[in-house]
Amino acid sequence: MLSSSDLYRQVLPRPHKRFFRIDVTDIDGVTRASDLRPITGEVTASLVQRVTRGATFRLPDEWYPRTSDDPLCPEFAVVHIRAGVEYGDGTTETFPIFTGRIDTPRRNSEGTVDFECYDLAADVIAYPFEQPRTTTQPMTLAEIRGLILEALPQATFGTDDVIDTPTPKLTWDKDRGEALDDLAQSTGGRWYTLGDGNFVVRSFSYAPGPVVATYADGPLGVVSQATASRSRNGAFNSIVVVSERTDGTDPVRVPARVNDPNHPLFFGGKYGKVGQLINVSTPLSTGPAQLLAQTQLAASSALREQWTIDMVPDYTLEPQDTVTMGYRGLSAVQIVDQVSYPLDHRDLMTVTGRAGVEPQ
Repeated sequence: MLSSSDLYRQVLPRPHKRFFRIDVTDIDGVTRASDLRPITGEVTASLVQRVTRGATFRLPDEWYPRTSDDPLCPEFAVVHIRAGVEYGDGTTETFPIFTGRIDTPRRNSEGTVDFECYDLAADVIAYPFEQPRTTTQPMTLAEIRGLILEALPQATFGTDDVIDTPTPKLTWDKDRGEALDDLAQSTGGRWYTLGDGNFVVRSFSYAPGPVVATYADGPLGVVSQATASRSRNGAFNSIVVVSERTDGTDPVRVPARVNDPNHPLFFGGKYGKVGQLINVSTPLSTGPAQLLAQTQLAASSALREQWTIDMVPDYTLEPQDTVTMGYRGLSAVQIVDQVSYPLDHRDLMTVTGRAGVEPQ
């Protein structure tokens, strides 16, 4: 969760004015337009995709790019979107929720322009290997950053939260995104960009962290409606990671099971035996393979309960935050998986979370 002032927290459940700002630069950071106000729009963030964030917004017709040098042309334009609140004295408090390239501007018949944008991970994926690429760095995080910088020299990096591991010797034919997926997976994480455009490698685990916010209905609540579901679909109590060796010997096979008899998904208990086999193209030793098996096991068991809430927008909330969601007397701790941030003054924010925590 992004840091904010106490005043921001105080105004969220009360009537307040939202504030949005779009600035446009080229990839080198040279400003081409600033302080644009969208007519409407939305930023979505989902950790289940390589390109984590996408944005759509509408502007007046004057901003349709008529040449390849216009400020919002798809040839070079990078948009930076901030959203937050405007206080009674005219000051604002905003937070970065999107940084990425304009992909498609579309001029509408009613005299407006719709823009579709994707975060900077799309730049990295769009540049496949022109010839087979072998790992060169001794440590995995350095290798990941190197692959990103090859495709996007202007890339910047945030704080990773995975444990760095020695880089396995690998060669990829063409898919840079697959190479990054393999390397991030070997650390028990995934790679993606934040709202400010920084690239990070963050843990894949759905084990809840410290609760950073509570969203509920009722007096001074911010939740207008919610749905909750519990399902066996995708909830495994046994994971086996299989990793091939480069020397042609037998592959590494590492199992992980829910062995706690008090756990609802106890392997061999009332839940039964529900397994998943994960084949990893990255050659892993037993230690990293065990870490991957355990994190995947934690993630799959967290799919038992899923909440979706519609709420007053909180632009400090980010995917992977741990929050408490409550509605009509039921509450649960959830790890945020997907967020949609509205870019207008009417729509609510939709948040989807997943966790394996019993409801309170």
